[in-house]
Amino acid sequence: MPTKLLRWIIAVPAGLAAWYAATFSIGMAFSAIHGEELVDSLWAAPDMNGIPIIGTYIIFVTRMVAAASLVGIILRLVPGYHTQVANAVVALVSAAAVISLGVILFQDISAGLSNVLSAWCRDILELVSIIFGAILGAGGHMKNRKKRT
Repeated sequence: MPTKLLRWIIAVPAGLAAWYAATFSIGMAFSAIHGEELVDSLWAAPDMNGIPIIGTYIIFVTRMVAAASLVGIILRLVPGYHTQVANAVVALVSAAAVISLGVILFQDISAGLSNVLSAWCRDILELVSIIFGAILGAGGHMKNRKKRT
């Protein structure tokens, strides 16, 4: 029993470290490909106004791969019941993304901001890409697990 708990204690921070490592490495790759100025201006922009279409691609891919890394590492390190754990981790990551969007909505309403559609486009894009990445990470991990057995 203590070994399983220890694996969970290690899995969650390792998954978060994988999230940050994936975000950093993909950001560096996009900076090398598209130019550091473009990528820096994209991450500094509060909304999608003035962001080229490549910015949408960069946001989507970065968040998707980061979420897939988070879910994949957690599933790799946890003990048995992988299908149930995969479902639970995807549900938790998706719920965290939806809750963060709800917090942003609450802050916008509290601040009296009503014309923030372009900012909402970016937030919804990040929400969808995180959920999609979590599903792909779990699906990819489960597919690899079935191949090994």
